[in-house]
Amino acid sequence: MAVQQAIFTRLGVTRIVRYAFELARTRKKRLTSATKSNGIIFTMPFWDEIFREVAKDYPDVKTDQYHIDILTAHFVRHPDWFDVVVGSNLFGDILSDLGPAVVGSIGIAPSANLNPEKEFPSMFEPVHGSAPDIAGKGIANPIGQIWSGAMMLRHFGENDAANAVEGAIASVLASGKTRTPDIGGRSSTRELGAAVEAEIST
Repeated sequence: MAVQQAIFTRLGVTRIVRYAFELARTRKKRLTSATKSNGIIFTMPFWDEIFREVAKDYPDVKTDQYHIDILTAHFVRHPDWFDVVVGSNLFGDILSDLGPAVVGSIGIAPSANLNPEKEFPSMFEPVHGSAPDIAGKGIANPIGQIWSGAMMLRHFGENDAANAVEGAIASVLASGKTRTPDIGGRSSTRELGAAVEAEIST
């Protein structure tokens, strides 16, 4: 027998939910909560309760809530429904792999472990991690790592620099000329990275 214990504190849940609302305010003012209160009967109703409480402070943000199983289906069928999604670590881990896969490749997705108050260091890395199975082959998509750098710049308040990096990524991918195998191309990691660098420099 094995037992896994999850501890949700009011302080911790309120902190991440409030951060999500603040982020939603800077974007499309739409926030989705990932839950599973029909099956995980203690921590998830607690999460839902705090989400509703915090939502009262943000009447300008439209909210919705889905159980994680149907939420994953909606991610695939209706990705346009979503902008900011807040969930527990487990649900976030599932969705952060599914989201980029829906748009083509997990290799393009950045991630960050943030300390919103900036009291302690944050960590920025691609969602896929180090991908040891393809290490040294020159086929890894560098976009996730580059985009993580842009997230770091934005976290430091360097918005112009972050916008330049994100704009370069969008331009290179939209052109379709330089793509790694995971997104249907034949370019190497180095070639795609160089293309983004060149686009930033123009």
